[in-house]
Amino acid sequence: MSHFSTVKTKLSNHECLVQALTDLNLSPQVHQTAQSLKGYYGGSQGQSAEIIVSGRTIKARADIGFKWNQTSGVYDVIHDSYETVPRLGQDFFSHKLMLAYGKHLVRAKAAELQEQFGECAIAEEINGSVQTLRLTFAGHQEVQQYVRR
Repeated sequence: MSHFSTVKTKLSNHECLVQALTDLNLSPQVHQTAQSLKGYYGGSQGQSAEIIVSGRTIKARADIGFKWNQTSGVYDVIHDSYETVPRLGQDFFSHKLMLAYGKHLVRAKAAELQEQFGECAIAEEINGSVQTLRLTFAGHQEVQQYVRR
């Protein structure tokens, strides 16, 4: 039977989540306040979210929502697995979305650290199913010479 399920995540950065969803061609709709989700049978089943991926985007009859959980400080995913799994795959949220999110999160953290460590170069390397982002900071070193008398 089709119904919404809520899944806990570790997704805490709003901008990185929206960018990751955009990278995956899911066209997220971002709202200031939670909006009702459309379920398989047309109703929301009382579910709402601030970031919504329309079911039409993935040719499904139910939306995917990302609702901010004030208590845990992360987004919860609200989705109908009968609709999402056949279209996005079993490991979409745990693998594909997390990889795209992690990539943006690393870049955001690198930008924060640039002030402290200097200019940052990011090299991306893909070896089979392993994706590596290597950060290289051009830290400023100060050298002082002392004359012994």
